[in-house]
Amino acid sequence: MRFRFYESASARKRTVTAEERERAMNAAKAYAPDNPYCRVVLRPSYLYRGCIMYLPSGFAEKNLNGLSGFMKLQLPDGKQWPVRCLYRGGRAKFSQGWYEFTLEINLGEGDVCVFELLKSRDVVLKVTVFRVLEDGGLMNHP
Repeated sequence: MRFRFYESASARKRTVTAEERERAMNAAKAYAPDNPYCRVVLRPSYLYRGCIMYLPSGFAEKNLNGLSGFMKLQLPDGKQWPVRCLYRGGRAKFSQGWYEFTLEINLGEGDVCVFELLKSRDVVLKVTVFRVLEDGGLMNHP
């Protein structure tokens, strides 16, 4: 089982040029939803099994109000995934469910995710992905 863990982690790592990263970031910066949002550039450590992904602390403090528990990540097409959010010390991180989400929509290193708060009671974050590689998979911006 341990071998499969390392195999899956290395299989998702890819070589990305500075130009590709810059293009994805510029596209993400040009996208400004009306609702509260934040941008996260995906690091390799956000994509491995057992990984966690931190949301920017300013966004978490202002919009998640110390929430710990399950919330939903939603793609622009409306499909949703449950993920566990742990909030501690002004920081929020995704844990359970995050890895499955990254696999399902083929996220890779350097991709930029824009997390937009759609609902704050039963938290739903819309995820818009700006990919570093054009052939990276499922979707770019809407």
